[in-house]
Formats: sequence, structure tokens, C-alpha cells
Amino acid sequence: MTKQNLFKPRSRVAIQLDNSPLWLKLDKILTNNNAIIAPIPHFFSRQQIVYMVNALGVDTVICHSNVQEFWQEQGFSFSTLINNEIVILEKRIPKYPIIPTSTHKITFTSGTTSEPKGVCLSLKHLNRVGKSLAEVTQQFAVKKHLCLLPLSVLLENMAAVYAANNTDIEVITPSLAEIGLVGSSSLDVMKMVKTIQKHQPDSIILMPQMLKALVFVCENHGIKLPFLKFIAVGGAVCSKGLLSKARQLNLPVYEGYGISECGSVISLNASEKSDGSVGHVLPHQQLSLAKDGEILCEGELFLGYLGQEPNNEKTFKTGDIGRFDEDNNLHIVGRKKNVIINSFGRNISPEWIEAELLALDEIRQVVIYGEARPFLTAICVSPCDKKIILTAIEEVNKTLPDYAQVKEIISAEVFTSENHMLTASGKTKSPTIFEHYKEQLENIYEDK
Repeated sequence: MTKQNLFKPRSRVAIQLDNSPLWLKLDKILTNNNAIIAPIPHFFSRQQIVYMVNALGVDTVICHSNVQEFWQEQGFSFSTLINNEIVILEKRIPKYPIIPTSTHKITFTSGTTSEPKGVCLSLKHLNRVGKSLAEVTQQFAVKKHLCLLPLSVLLENMAAVYAANNTDIEVITPSLAEIGLVGSSSLDVMKMVKTIQKHQPDSIILMPQMLKALVFVCENHGIKLPFLKFIAVGGAVCSKGLLSKARQLNLPVYEGYGISECGSVISLNASEKSDGSVGHVLPHQQLSLAKDGEILCEGELFLGYLGQEPNNEKTFKTGDIGRFDEDNNLHIVGRKKNVIINSFGRNISPEWIEAELLALDEIRQVVIYGEARPFLTAICVSPCDKKIILTAIEEVNKTLPDYAQVKEIISAEVFTSENHMLTASGKTKSPTIFEHYKEQLENIYEDK
């Protein structure tokens, strides 16, 4: 796979592949050919894939031969066979949808609907974020990075492609099956641990739920991973309690913060002394806070959303509420639109409480309810009975102010995308969950 002329300049290329060294090689070839790259998230439904392909006007697809029939149903024709399993298919596009001129890569997020949002990013922007990330993490002397997230996820893509371009590191890309990752939210943690032990990397990136699973296994099976130098955790709020547990097990965990519109990474906590924060803002970015605490990005920004007008604004409103401490570390309080105002007028970020509860071994999934109510209720998924859950939560309550304590719980069925309680990317859909458990919630607050 060395031919550079397989792809025309400015071809709109969708990549639907498992993690592998070939993925990274193709990314490099496409970049050298000035193609527009659209990684397809591994958890997308067929409906979402069709939407994103039509919205972008994809003319070239790189995929495994076992999904070739699906693409031919979409009007693509076989073009080239690679490595006996990987195929390139093409389609003539009479009129391409308009996209920003400098678009290099489009990262798609699922949101809460079936129509994914395409974030258009320039190569200059992505390279600058990669360089910034490499500068901040050079203190850890990473020489070997193991990809545990799909390369279609911008965060892992940023580390394996753009940050790696600025450092002399080896990037290891085992298949998702070897990692133990299935769909959007199913993880075989023992497979993941065996993969980590097999490759003995210096660095990995984890989502909070993956970190929780890793901590549980290390704690209960006496597993040690002394070769790890840097574990980045991001994608959602991570509780200070979970980070503390990880540190007690000598897992070098550092929390970060970012959004797709800013190239995935905005800040990183590269110090063990500031647990609970997402650290200092990276060199490429500038942040400020609005009067209500909303985080405003004023540095490198995306070019625009696919199908919408180009982004000409110099400031991007993230929708996240944050604060800076005396050492200028950024703390994420929660989502602006998710803030609960209880019946006593107290503002509460549900993500804050949910992160603390998710640090408990007894709780697998949870959402917090309490808008215009006198106290909070946790709707949680757990293998334990109610008494055990309440006992565990009571310990967390001791660390929280009275207005933020959880007083009641509802035991719930597992939240999945199939029952519409999770988005395709694995985020809880609180309104749907509240509606499903409406009667039980009303009974809890009756006469209160």
C-alpha cells in the first residue's frame, strides 16, 4: 500500500475500518494527497452512516470487504482491493455539497438524534493542537502509545496521528476485538488488561467508565501495570474519588478536557497536585469565562458544521460551565443546559454528582433528577440491592453539601441505545430516562 495516486486531490473519503496500522498509513496517504477525510464512528447505525455520506458527498469509501455489499447498495462501485480484505469503492457525485475551503478532516458526533453533526477541521488547526499536546506531555517521556479507543474517535486520532507527528513514538493499533471494545458501551475489561500487559505501552487514553473498570480489576485481582507513565482520561467528567483510587494503585492518571470544535483537546492536567481539575489550558488555545461561568474558546476553532454556514466567529461558546482555581487550573462544573435548580433555588450540576456516584463499585450507570424538587434522586443501574446502594451513596453524601446529597434512588434497567436511554456514543439521555421512570419519581416526591 504505497501508491499515492489511488486518491484524487480533494476526494471526499470515508474510512470505515477497524483499528490497525493500515488505518494510520491510509490517513497519511490521504493527507499527502490533500483529500478530505471522514472517519466513520464504529458505533454509527446504517441510517447515520447514510446521512453523513450524503451530507458530505462522499465519493470514495475505504472499508472491509465484509461490508462491501452495503456500500454497493448506496451506489458505490468496486475500485481497488488492498491486503485481500480491504476495498476501495467509488461513486460519481454530480454536485458536491459546499464545505469550508480548508477542510481536511470531518469528525462526526452523534448528538441525540439520528442525524450526526459534522465538525469541519483544517489540517493547520489539527497539527497545531497535536504540537501543543506533544509539548505538554513530553515530560512523561512517552515512547510507545497503545490505542484503546477507536481511531474514528477524534481524541485517539489526535494522539495517534497529530501528536505522534511531533514526537518520536511508536503507535500500537490492535483491533477493537483484541481490546475488548464492542459497540458504543460494551467493554471486556479483562481483554483490555491483557492487551495492555502484552504491549506494555508508556501511554493510553481512557474514557472514565474504562478507567473505572480498570481500577476495579487492578484492585480486586492484584494487577499491576508499572510500565505505564501516562494515562489520559477524557470524554466525560471524572470524579476526584476515582482519580484518587487510580493513584493509590499507582496508575498515572491525568484528566483532560476538550471538544471537537476545538480539535478535541483544550486543557490537560499534567500534575498530580491538582486532581479534580482538567489542568492548564494548552498553548494553542485561549479561554475565558462568561458571567454565568460558561467556558468560551477564543483560540484555534473549527471551520464550521457540515451543511451550515462557515464559522466566522472568533469566540466559541462551549455550553460547559467551568471555573479557574488560584493556580489557574480549569475545573469543569457541568453542562450549562443541564443545571438543576432545586425548589430552594440552589443550582446543582448533575454531572458533578453523577461522577461521584460512578466512582462507586456498586453503581454501573446513573442519572440525577431534582429539577424544582426539594432533594435529589439517583436513577441507577446496579447489580446490588437497594440497601447496599444506599449505604454506598451515604458515604458519598458525607462529602457533599446538604443540597447536593442524594436522598432517594430508583433501581433501573441497563441504559442502552437500543432502549433509547443512551445516545449512540454512550451518553445518557436524561429526558428519556426521566419519562420512563416518571411514575416512580412522582411517587417519591408526592406530598414533599
